[in-house]
Amino acid sequence: MPPLTLLFAVIRVAGIAMLLALEACNGPPWTLSKSPSEINLRWYPDDTSSVAADSIAQLHCQSWGKSAELVAYDQDGSAEIGRYRCR
Repeated sequence: MPPLTLLFAVIRVAGIAMLLALEACNGPPWTLSKSPSEINLRWYPDDTSSVAADSIAQLHCQSWGKSAELVAYDQDGSAEIGRYRCR
């Protein structure tokens, strides 16, 4: 692998790692479950937008070289649950 390509790969992996570390903080949306093929998130729509949840799902799936696809939004009381598939 050429040095410049290797540098870009290292920077990309480091960036994804930092974003996933931020995801691990206790702020919304909260991760209910995740695997290389899916992620399920929970948040309160008054505090967090679905766009933020979509971004977290994309970051998770990108760490596996995939893209997030929304399967469903569900309601759980006043909370929203987003179910995403990594494809």
